[in-house]
Amino acid sequence: MANASAADAGSAAADFAGGRGRAGADAVDSGLDTRGGEAATGARRRGAAGGDEQQGAAGGGPGGHLGAGVRNGRNAEPGNAAAPARIDSRPAPTRVRPRSGRGGREEGVGFGGGFADLIDRAPSPRLKAAAGLLAVGAVALTGGAILPVSPDAGPGYLSWPLLALLALVPAGVANAAAYSGRHGLAAGLTVGLAALAPGRLLLDFQFFAQASKTIRPELFLPDRLLDRSAVGAGFWLLVVGHVVTIVAGVVAARVVREVNEVAGDDGGHRRWRLVVPLLAVVSAVGLLMAPVVSDNPYLPAYSAFEGPGVALAGYVIATGALLLAVVLGCAAAADGVVRGTLGGVAAATFALALPPLVGGLAISGLHLAFGPVMAVVAMLIVLFLAPRTTPQQARAERTDLAGEARVPSLTLWRGVTALAALLTAVAAAVGALAPQLDARLATQSPARWWLLAAAILVVLPAPFLFKYKAARGLVAVLWAGVVLAGTAVLSTALTASAATGLGGGLGGAITYRLGAGAVFTAIALGLAGLTGLAAVVTGVVERDDEGTEGPRARVLLPVAAAAVLAIAAFGTPVFSAPDYATPGLWSDFDTPSWGLLTAVLVVLGALALSVRSRPGAAAAALAGAALLLALHVSQLFFVDLPGRSPALGSWLGLAAVVATATAGATAAAGAKTPAGVRSHTA
Repeated sequence: MANASAADAGSAAADFAGGRGRAGADAVDSGLDTRGGEAATGARRRGAAGGDEQQGAAGGGPGGHLGAGVRNGRNAEPGNAAAPARIDSRPAPTRVRPRSGRGGREEGVGFGGGFADLIDRAPSPRLKAAAGLLAVGAVALTGGAILPVSPDAGPGYLSWPLLALLALVPAGVANAAAYSGRHGLAAGLTVGLAALAPGRLLLDFQFFAQASKTIRPELFLPDRLLDRSAVGAGFWLLVVGHVVTIVAGVVAARVVREVNEVAGDDGGHRRWRLVVPLLAVVSAVGLLMAPVVSDNPYLPAYSAFEGPGVALAGYVIATGALLLAVVLGCAAAADGVVRGTLGGVAAATFALALPPLVGGLAISGLHLAFGPVMAVVAMLIVLFLAPRTTPQQARAERTDLAGEARVPSLTLWRGVTALAALLTAVAAAVGALAPQLDARLATQSPARWWLLAAAILVVLPAPFLFKYKAARGLVAVLWAGVVLAGTAVLSTALTASAATGLGGGLGGAITYRLGAGAVFTAIALGLAGLTGLAAVVTGVVERDDEGTEGPRARVLLPVAAAAVLAIAAFGTPVFSAPDYATPGLWSDFDTPSWGLLTAVLVVLGALALSVRSRPGAAAAALAGAALLLALHVSQLFFVDLPGRSPALGSWLGLAAVVATATAGATAAAGAKTPAGVRSHTA
């Protein structure tokens, strides 16, 4: 047995010296460079030479970590008295998941393969491609800023130097980081920039759809009334730049995943993790607001919700991607990826908000608006917070060499969800009670009490998130109620805008603006989406902590019936009123229809997941779906329209509530039944 152990030690040392064995991966995993690896090899050889063959193979001493022999499956046979000395209390690292055919053997990654790309100064081919594509996209965006986007109008001020800086500087930083060994920073920066590129692409497509309705004074400021206008070479360069940036982000996302797998530290001591998503919400709301205040009759000035459909889709996609990228970036394992992602998102936000902000100051007839200022200031604070680490985190980065990849703590995500739900409820309540148009008119929405009821529903489970898992399931569904009622409230201001010419119509004769109610309702919609996202992530963390084993809820039949009834309920009007066309999913599609679409998708998602969930989680999700359906039916009582009467949708909604509640009760009964009884009765 001693000879076998000595042979194992020699095999382990040979594997490490060649950089091909799992011991080499362990040295890299511990943060050592090649010289450190050689020193570790020497220690192991000295341990073997000193007669302690077992410990020499295992790690050079009693405190050594698990050696290559053990990790390659060559452990001591049962009965070997020296075997316990080769067992280490530190768990084997699970961060690196090597694959065959990537420069290392199937059982271990060598220094000449893909793993070395993550620690050497030279970037991997994938990161090189992403950085190069990002540079090409930045050059194309710069060309689009220099050349005209339309032959019918030019920029309102000398904007191309600013636009060139906003495009080239982030790409230059990403390339410099890639070739200086900061691969996580480079990949995160590329992904952050690419996250907002689809939304920016749609915003630029508004030039192709109808340039006269764009609010882009840095690129297009007409001096006459224009119905349609052609596009120039600058437009096509902008399109190419955004598409190439998206491709760069897709390529860099693979690098981000690999860097996170190697890092294995969740950055749990980042004190700013609760603050940054809230700042992202502030920035997103700022982007949705009017970019400038305009006295120019040829340049309309309105918020995203008042603008054309293509631009609205671009703003919604850009802000949604902003929130998602920030949340995922904060949850990244590698600190460089976190900083890079937040930096990329901030740079893309600056590219959207800074040009109109400067235009409001530099162009006659335009004035500074509050929205871009909100977006820029919030992202400046994010850039200030992103590099901040606590002493505990810094020590962990230096000494925690064997931690497994972990998700952020469950308590933290429950706190984020509770805080987001509270802020959503506050914003929705203010939006419901404040005037939708300016104070002189004091216009109220007939659906304001419905929005107030939705605000109460979403905040009620928040105090119980830390104690009861069912509260998280309720919040994961009820956030859609704020969107359902909020779009109906916001429709009042948007309808008034179209009818009275808000923002430049009727020759500018009417100059009143959106009131605090409309602004806070729009904020509540964004916060509601963040609440839903936080609740979903919290559920993922819960399942990661508890596992997915266990029986599933047997609710297929009532869930199927509830799904059919829910589609019918949301697709038909709940009430009818004289001279009022109720917005729906199949006809009269309007602003409230987006709320209906969101609600029906959330309900269907909850119903689908309940079939595959454990009974307790299924009961919570079904209870939330039943409450959301009940909220939909309750508009019959909360919406203040004269002469309203129940319609087919109210009865279908009640039937859907009954079917969903029945499914929830069935799941709850299954949760209370002992596992042994269930298996016996099965």
